[in-house]
Amino acid sequence: MLRLLAVLCSLASPAAAETALAAVAANFAGTAEQLILAFNAKSGHRVTLTTGSTGKLHAQIVRGAPFDLFLSADVETPARLSGMGPIFPYAIGKLVLWAPQAGAKADPSDVLRTARYIAIANPDLAPYGKAALSTLAALGFDAKAETRLVMGQNIGQTYGLVASGAAEVGFIAASAQPKGGLIWEVPETLHPSLQQDAILLSEANPAAAGFAAYLHSDEARAIVKTYGYGVPK
Repeated sequence: MLRLLAVLCSLASPAAAETALAAVAANFAGTAEQLILAFNAKSGHRVTLTTGSTGKLHAQIVRGAPFDLFLSADVETPARLSGMGPIFPYAIGKLVLWAPQAGAKADPSDVLRTARYIAIANPDLAPYGKAALSTLAALGFDAKAETRLVMGQNIGQTYGLVASGAAEVGFIAASAQPKGGLIWEVPETLHPSLQQDAILLSEANPAAAGFAAYLHSDEARAIVKTYGYGVPK
């Protein structure tokens, strides 16, 4: 990690203002917006972002989309792009079960058992969806046979399903900062790690390389924590 950070910092040496386009997993969009605002103000560069599910962003990159940096919601997807640039961790996601109409101290298993609909992100596209299925299995539910699941194409849409009442309960990202009802932070032992890796796709772009280096700064790590994520050691 120290070696990678040194490489990123060397790539981010002072230069004329440049622009870069970052592809950002939907669950990290709000956090990324704040990070980009802070970075742009400090650096003079201009990083902009586009968001979507990790799976869809990966497909766009493979088809040649002009992204300079990809902030994925998992570790596997950047690994499939290995060779296109340096890969590094930038955040650790946290999964929560949210039931707005349930009591704050309700039993999560009881809430899931009695809910008419359970919202999760599409596990084929979003790591949080895979984590939700693993959690359901760990809690004794047969996720494959579960007919009450409703799916958002990304974690943002999943939040919307619960917030609108379309589903009484759902597995969402802690970064969504839900309010009211049962908010249960799912123990990390119940699902695979939600470490999120990034890949720098345009190493020669000072704005992209600078933002990649900035993600390792104390300031950026503090912002990431504020939005409900852990940070890599």
